[in-house]
Amino acid sequence: MKIVLKHTKQTLAVLALLGSLNAHAASAFDATINRLFITTISVNGASYVNVSATIHSYMLLGVENGTPGADTFDPANNLLTLGSVVFLGTTYNNVRVQLNSFTLLAATPVANTQVTPTTPTTPTTPTSPTTPAAPTPPGGTLTADNTCNLANFQTDLMALINQARASNQICGGVNYPAVAAVAWNSQLFEAAAGHSSDMATQNYFSHTSLDGRTAGQRITAAGYGWTAYGENIAAGQSSVSSVVAGWMASAGHCSNIMNSNFTGVAVACVSNSSSAYNRYWTMNLGRQ
Repeated sequence: MKIVLKHTKQTLAVLALLGSLNAHAASAFDATINRLFITTISVNGASYVNVSATIHSYMLLGVENGTPGADTFDPANNLLTLGSVVFLGTTYNNVRVQLNSFTLLAATPVANTQVTPTTPTTPTTPTSPTTPAAPTPPGGTLTADNTCNLANFQTDLMALINQARASNQICGGVNYPAVAAVAWNSQLFEAAAGHSSDMATQNYFSHTSLDGRTAGQRITAAGYGWTAYGENIAAGQSSVSSVVAGWMASAGHCSNIMNSNFTGVAVACVSNSSSAYNRYWTMNLGRQ
């Protein structure tokens, strides 16, 4: 998820549609951008609101219609049940879908109202955190815990990221020319590992930490003196290739990866089987 959100006319139209559906608690799927919007959903007993995700691959298992049930998601088998969803202007009830590949863009836990998606503009000069920084787990060194115990984690990530940057890419219909390779940065990794650990441990998904810190503040606290930064997050993906593919298929994430201003990068993954999405990914990019 890119920390700067760009709203197109198409997206605004979908948001307007959602506003009209709120009273009915209906979800909506926009097939033109493969974007799913869910008003309220239960995941392993926890409730989330204002959920959005880009769906890359799925299988429709059935539509039962009848009286709408609750929206639920089982991360153990990626089974999504939508009590009511609007698709191409028609409302369908009790839809069961197997999600093969998706990127979670936003989800706000009901129990913690301070976790809300933010849309700050990326500052051009470093600033000091205005909120006292919470302790960040050591992340400069790659371990099994901050790489989801995946083999060749750093090597595979750098190969995929710089392979993408080495050629023209289309991000949300916009052409991005090839740009120079980025280098792995241990300070960016410390910030990424700390945020992934925090999300996995405290069971939330947002660019904003539960204590209110932004990505820029976390990166500054890790000792990286940035002049520009970006952050992508994802949840649920089981491999390096799937998370990079998901980011490249999403306009905001893709444009972050193809941003010529960035010279450094790092990605962390932390797993917690008791959390809603099991694996939590954070990519930090920056320029000093």
